[in-house]
Amino acid sequence: MIKNILILSVIYAFLMTAITLTMSQKDDGCLIVIVILSLIFTFLVVRIVYKKNISGIKQENNKLNYRNLNFQHLNKISTKPFLFGLEKKIISDHEFYFDHENFYAINTNHQTAKFNLKDISEISKTSVQINNSRIWQVKINNNNEEVVFKFAHNYTIWNKNFLEFYRKIEELNPSAIQSKWSIWSM
Repeated sequence: MIKNILILSVIYAFLMTAITLTMSQKDDGCLIVIVILSLIFTFLVVRIVYKKNISGIKQENNKLNYRNLNFQHLNKISTKPFLFGLEKKIISDHEFYFDHENFYAINTNHQTAKFNLKDISEISKTSVQINNSRIWQVKINNNNEEVVFKFAHNYTIWNKNFLEFYRKIEELNPSAIQSKWSIWSM
């Protein structure tokens, strides 16, 4: 990404230098060309950054086996942050729960996909933050396929379910923990 932006910046600087050296300063066409070239440059840089950071972040997990289970007794570890609809491109559509043995992903139709906590291969923070809440990612080995879920934790002063989940994974599979938990870098 940085290489692409640098190449684009060099081309932009070269074109701007060529335009200012070849066109008359008193001509209004020079100003129009410079403004149009600047708008094109800005659009291309924003497009590169968008493709790298937003597009393709959310992975679809289409091969999950869902069942109708009662999830009233489970501990919820996720929340839905608000970012004017853009959060739907970043986080999974599921709500996430756990108990002492399993991790549950509940879709919008209230169907539940159940995974053993021992099958979690990675839990880590992503570089994305929405409303001061870090987006976390959980990778699970499901029938020799990697399933990835991204969500915002629901850790608060009164709700410590996510921390309990984190410690449970740390106890069962210490190598799965890729990001250290701290109250300052939630």
